[in-house]
Amino acid sequence: MTRVAPSVTFVLPRLVSLLAEHTAAQGGVSHSQFARRLGDLIDLSNSVALSETLSLLGKQEFIAVDDHSAGGREDFLRVRAAMISAVLRSLFPGSGATRIRWPKVTDGEAPQAQAYRKFYAAHQGEMEARVRGLQERVRDTASGLSPELLKLASLDAAVGDSLLAHSRRLFASIPALVADRFEALESPAALDTTFRSEVQALLLAEIEARLLPVQGLIEAMDELTDRAL
Repeated sequence: MTRVAPSVTFVLPRLVSLLAEHTAAQGGVSHSQFARRLGDLIDLSNSVALSETLSLLGKQEFIAVDDHSAGGREDFLRVRAAMISAVLRSLFPGSGATRIRWPKVTDGEAPQAQAYRKFYAAHQGEMEARVRGLQERVRDTASGLSPELLKLASLDAAVGDSLLAHSRRLFASIPALVADRFEALESPAALDTTFRSEVQALLLAEIEARLLPVQGLIEAMDELTDRAL
């Protein structure tokens, strides 16, 4: 059976550590009192919706479908590979067709910081669309495999909706950090070495971070399959 990797333990800290490195000059990012801060992210209307979802979890009608969990894993791996490929093609001209392109140096002059900000934001728009579509498909698959996975998929949807606005704000702050990092470069030569590598690392880490909720559902489906063997 194909497993989804890497482990959750290693993915999120990678994005957080990369962002912490780029914001160290501004004093870094505090991650203390996580539970309280997470609660602060959910406003009253979303709290009510989340509470209603929790109250209905045990009352949902489960309708079993054929086991398509393997298809869910394949979908996950296909989308992740496509997202990674899109990033790499955009960073290295000549590596394949791409809609998003790394800003070019013209007439000996490097592009302005805003060009790199737009480059990163364009990738984020594609990431969000692909991940949301994938997540909806995986939830549908999980919902037909067992009553427990139906509850998990419903809870995943409710929590995701509650945190959507805040997660968008957090991800939307990254392009500005990329622009700030560009302006802090000491030499134009760093554009094709250090800076490009840093942007690549951030984009790949963000892909993995955005896919974490879907990965959790896939791992839950794998666990169910393993118990049935």
